[in-house]
Amino acid sequence: MSFAFTPKEQSRVEVAAFLGIHLDPISYVDLSTIIVLGTMYVFEFIALCYQLRNRDYLPLRVKNVPVMFSLYFGGVSWLLGDIFTGGLVHLGQSPVLRNCKFTAIWLRICIGAYYVTSLFALRCYSLYYVFCKGKAFRGRVMLISLGVAGLSIVAFGGVSMVLPTRMTVWYEEILDMCNYNHTYVLCVLLVIWAIWAYTAVMTWKMRKIPFCFNERVEIFTSFGILLVVSLLNSVCLLVFSVYPAYLGWRTALLYTNHVGASIGYWVVMWEPTYACMFHRDEYLQYWINILKEDQMEREYEYSTNLNPETTMDLIEYPEIPFKERSTLGSTTISDIYTANVQ
Repeated sequence: MSFAFTPKEQSRVEVAAFLGIHLDPISYVDLSTIIVLGTMYVFEFIALCYQLRNRDYLPLRVKNVPVMFSLYFGGVSWLLGDIFTGGLVHLGQSPVLRNCKFTAIWLRICIGAYYVTSLFALRCYSLYYVFCKGKAFRGRVMLISLGVAGLSIVAFGGVSMVLPTRMTVWYEEILDMCNYNHTYVLCVLLVIWAIWAYTAVMTWKMRKIPFCFNERVEIFTSFGILLVVSLLNSVCLLVFSVYPAYLGWRTALLYTNHVGASIGYWVVMWEPTYACMFHRDEYLQYWINILKEDQMEREYEYSTNLNPETTMDLIEYPEIPFKERSTLGSTTISDIYTANVQ
């Protein structure tokens, strides 16, 4: 797969110009985008393997590492879909890549964008369920929530596949790229904005709720990321109907989608992961102390997962000093270490 400006690529640019379309050729800038984002996902995969190996560590366990692992694979699918349908590579040499219904509907939209954004929304709902309803988000409630989201995504993908090609997305051979039906694009964006609206409602309902750890940051980060992703995708797909032809727009969209998803992931996982690696026992004692102080043991279910021997060992550790938390905020791990230094 070439990223050089070959005679064939020059011919593609000239044909697009004849049709009145400005087309930036596929170049090494596109290759660098693929390498940078691919490297980011490789790093996250290594971190996920560590988190899965230590998933019984309670501060990690309550983050539901298997679900976060599925979020990662949704992000990988989204990246592949964005690359194949976003004008970064040539499609004509592969029958799989020319199958735009598969790469766009399943890789990019359903398994990618819809699944990732739905998990962000479900994360907000799980926090609402814990802090507003005072119940643990587990068992039947969690399975039903994931099931409804999953079945909705599969239903959308199934309906899209049975629709005529010209009503959804197709391969435009003369430009060597995927092309979308305008009405179908509106339907896709409507679902994205509906997910954002749901996240906005959950965020508003929890605006005055005191949290135990960094959940407030998670909520507002999810809200902000979904807003930016929804806005930029709307601009690219509606204002620039053939945005893959523009190097700047296709590059900006990929970085926004996937750096945003990565930030959302790390906002949830960085603190317990860092603590598990470098301050395992001290942070666990701090974590339990905070739950006892806020009377959230039942919602986080730490006592049912912690064996008596571990509890006795932890009690021998001295109380970890930390700054007094505000009624609306939370104490992060950086507060603990700052207090220790002082």
